[in-house]
Amino acid sequence: MQQNTGSTKKLTIQIRVEPGCLGPDGKSHIDTFCAAASRIFAAIEPERVSWVLIPRHDKQLPEQECFIEGRKLSEEQASLLLLRMGLTLATLQERSDALLAQLVERYFRAL
Repeated sequence: MQQNTGSTKKLTIQIRVEPGCLGPDGKSHIDTFCAAASRIFAAIEPERVSWVLIPRHDKQLPEQECFIEGRKLSEEQASLLLLRMGLTLATLQERSDALLAQLVERYFRAL
């Protein structure tokens, strides 16, 4: 029996990654980097959070956005939803920032 309650909904956190963080040739590597990073990010709170990493080609778009079932949430709404799930947005952001920094570092070591 499958329950369809609010607790089964996942928060989607979309992170736009600057191509420049991968160096001067970052534009040619950013798509592959984002695809690989998305697979690694999937391990962070997989029951409650879905991660989407995409290149940030338009600097006017925010670095991070949150969605639930395709509907955009404000930071306050995302924070409240995560609190109900037993998480905090600040903690998730710290974890994602640290992981992204590690992946960029790993990328440069692989060059």
